[in-house]
Amino acid sequence: MNEGTSATETDHATRSMKSAGGYSFLYALAVAVVGAIVAFNVIRPITVLPRITPSPGYAFTNQHGQISTSEDQRGKLTLYSFTYADCAANEPCPLAVDQIGALRHQLGDIPSDIPLSFVTISLNPEIDTQTKLAEMNEDYSGTDLASTIPWTFLSGDSQRTRLVVGGGFQVFYSEPKSEAGGRVDFEPRYVLVDHLGIIRAEYRTAEPDPELITRDIDLILNEANNSDGIARLGYEAAHLFLCYPR
Repeated sequence: MNEGTSATETDHATRSMKSAGGYSFLYALAVAVVGAIVAFNVIRPITVLPRITPSPGYAFTNQHGQISTSEDQRGKLTLYSFTYADCAANEPCPLAVDQIGALRHQLGDIPSDIPLSFVTISLNPEIDTQTKLAEMNEDYSGTDLASTIPWTFLSGDSQRTRLVVGGGFQVFYSEPKSEAGGRVDFEPRYVLVDHLGIIRAEYRTAEPDPELITRDIDLILNEANNSDGIARLGYEAAHLFLCYPR
């Protein structure tokens, strides 16, 4: 009995030691993971822009009378803006075309393997016909030789525009007010979409800082150019740990 009892006690003690060792390993692993998370957030070896949501799909008419779709922007960085042709003539005007043109001029030309383009979607598509879009292009795009950034003006069906702009880009606007000369009330916003069609940044102002936009473009370009092979794990970790610009 003593030998049997001794063997049983020894076996129980061995299992207890193994169990304790297993718990110790798991505890050490948990501490290491937490430490890595804290270190990654504090040191921030990689900074990324958030992947907010997929950009909405669309098919609208551009200033040349051609169908322009969201797929045409694949492989490009696209800065979307939203206004209408007569916005400058109505007060208060949240964001007029000349303000968008001024920002395009300030950004100049950013050399990159992934080109930058501007797309402006009309919030009054029944009035902003292809002829009006062409006039805007002539006034604000064709004469600006200081910037080579392509600029596309789009207009389409009113219901589809509301689905894309309001539902997709989360830019909410009123119906044109006939008693106010066709004024449309809306909040100014620019939306930066990456080359894969993902919304990466939103600027809820009529006059965003060009340096801020340039910084954000550089972050997207760095991620696109450097997240290959094993380096991709670092960028995915940066997204996982929310290593966004402060």
